[in-house]
Amino acid sequence: MSEMLDDIEAIGKLDTQGMWGILNSFDRQLEEALEIGLKADIPVPKAIQNVLVCGLGGSAIAGDFLSAYLGTDLKVPLSVHRNYSVPGFADETTLALICSYSGNTEETLSAFHGARKAGCSIVCLSSNGQLQRDAGQYNYPLLQVPGEFPPRTALGYLAIPLLIVLSRVGLVSDRSEQISRSVSWVRNRIERFGLETPAEENAAKTLALQVHQKIPVIYGSQDRLEMVARRWRGQFSENAKQLAYSSALPEMNHNEIEGWKHPAPALRQLIPIFLRDREDHPQVQIRTDIARQLVGDKSKACLDFWTEGESWLERLWSLILLGDFASLYLAVLNRENPTPVHVIEDFKKRLKEQTEKGRQGGNEPGNLSRV
Repeated sequence: MSEMLDDIEAIGKLDTQGMWGILNSFDRQLEEALEIGLKADIPVPKAIQNVLVCGLGGSAIAGDFLSAYLGTDLKVPLSVHRNYSVPGFADETTLALICSYSGNTEETLSAFHGARKAGCSIVCLSSNGQLQRDAGQYNYPLLQVPGEFPPRTALGYLAIPLLIVLSRVGLVSDRSEQISRSVSWVRNRIERFGLETPAEENAAKTLALQVHQKIPVIYGSQDRLEMVARRWRGQFSENAKQLAYSSALPEMNHNEIEGWKHPAPALRQLIPIFLRDREDHPQVQIRTDIARQLVGDKSKACLDFWTEGESWLERLWSLILLGDFASLYLAVLNRENPTPVHVIEDFKKRLKEQTEKGRQGGNEPGNLSRV
């Protein structure tokens, strides 16, 4: 089936909304996102003791990226919150980064008001929508990004301006030079994984072929490559319309690994994937080796992918882009247009109908902005 992935004309007919073009321009997205962040006028709040990133889907992945990239360099806790509420610790010492690419994400809008009522310092990021209007109404700074992309393709626009915010308020050192230097590396990855590179030389095409007709179970190290595993899971689901799961080490060694026994016939449909980096904790590397042996014996197939690059940022991009491109090639193998998300849109339509029906019946949704 590799010939399908080298047929550029046929892929173009399937990709009627230009998803390939968006991914091929990710290097330029990073440059534009950096410029947006550097030009933003962000007031410096006092005495920030924790950071709360509120978002869902592609917007929340931006928070996961910040956490993975900054690691222990960030000297205050950073939490990514995917819900209607804000946690109980949110208060005037919290910097709340409210992130909704569309500006209309129901849960994020609720969290915005929860953060506002809790007295948090707030910075919003959106392309448009209700969040943009709410930020203006309550006089909170807004990072406005271009809005013509599916949210899952806008990781640069979502993550890089927030990274600049953390630098501006003094929580991390300035990373703008590192971001600029990583652009050429990203451009190199795009060429290596792109349509013009034949399947036998293209790791993204090879990965798509390996997981086709399988259910990927993707593992990454806690607080580091777990974020990339989650990203792959989401991209395989949204772009290729193919189910995938993700988990983290060392946690899986304490529970999940025992489950790789039953039902035996189903295990043959799973394909475990271990994402790895040379700076993973030495014990995590040993644990990964052992887990790979045990799980691989049950599934009859097992894949490893190591980061590539010098800096940690380059190494993160290497696996993020590998998964992004592989998800598009997997869409080709599944004969799917990668852009539409019909099931998600159907879900939103049904949710709106049920919510309005409840309101008409006098059952107003409760105040979900804070727990």
